[in-house]
Amino acid sequence: MKHDSAPEKTDRTPLFFAALGVLMCAVVIWDQQYCWSSKDDYLFGYLVPFLCAFVLKERFHLLRAAFAGTAGNGATAETANDEFSPPAFIRPGVRAPLILEALFAAGTLFSVLLFAVGGAGTAIYGAAAITTHENTMGFIGAAFGLAWFASARDFSGKPLDLRTRLRVLMMLVFPICVWFVSGPFTFLVDSQIRTLLLDKVTASVVGLLNLFDFSLVQEGNIIVLPGGDTVGVADACSGIRSMTACVFAGSFLAAIFLHSLKKKALFVGVSIVFALILNILRTSFLTLWSLWHGSKALEYDFFGNPTDSLSFTLGTVHDVAGWTAMFITFAMLLLLIPVFNLKMTKTDEEMDFRFADDDVPDER
Repeated sequence: MKHDSAPEKTDRTPLFFAALGVLMCAVVIWDQQYCWSSKDDYLFGYLVPFLCAFVLKERFHLLRAAFAGTAGNGATAETANDEFSPPAFIRPGVRAPLILEALFAAGTLFSVLLFAVGGAGTAIYGAAAITTHENTMGFIGAAFGLAWFASARDFSGKPLDLRTRLRVLMMLVFPICVWFVSGPFTFLVDSQIRTLLLDKVTASVVGLLNLFDFSLVQEGNIIVLPGGDTVGVADACSGIRSMTACVFAGSFLAAIFLHSLKKKALFVGVSIVFALILNILRTSFLTLWSLWHGSKALEYDFFGNPTDSLSFTLGTVHDVAGWTAMFITFAMLLLLIPVFNLKMTKTDEEMDFRFADDDVPDER
């Protein structure tokens, strides 16, 4: 008598951990949206959920392969995605040591408690820097912990090795860590960096223009023009807006287009440098415009029309200069991506292919 084999059971534990992570992420969005909606500088935060979803969609087939138990079979998954390959000394098939499991368990528990304290603080007292820090950092730690324990077994219940579990964590670095940029980082730069940048930007603009004999004088964050008119380097000119936006944009572009951890970090650093340099050039242009047309002209359009005029076009000189500098910065970052991806030497596969072609006899 013939019996059909029982269908294989599917372990849905990874899906449970993923759902829990999504719920925690929703709380982070609820907490951070107070910051996004209160300042124009941080409107980019509304893009974070969509870009995270896009990155996860692009890497979904890799995650599915890992949890299906096929990511470690053959060299395809490893060689095609070097950015997610753990160090070579971690050999395939090696199980995670017990001490590592214990560390992740302790870290996850602490992070969940921190996340809960931050969320409760926001619910009771309203949005604040400290509660957003607690909520976001707690989520980041807990998300990595959930991903770690979700990758303990594949969908068939078979244990996954250490190398595969680390690959899963590496694939989730951007979707998890980007929430630091859209939340705590904004408060950090506001409280710790803004004042420093204001002074440095003012000094840089005065020093740059004085090289061309404009005879400007710095008084704090005020630039005194030769005719006695003054230009105040306000908070918006500190470069905070462009720096935070460029860190976010640089992180996203690096996550999508670059395939080396060192290149990703360098690209984010270059994006910060570009933002600061373009901001100094923008402030220098605004200072020159004030010198030629008066400081009040910054609040008019380029044709001298006030904002309440029917002839007013585009925006004020100040705003148009800011958006132009931002656009130029992003364009330069896009142009840099092919440069970062240049290959100075041929890969082993390319060399083998060339040698194989050389062995083919010439048929005439």
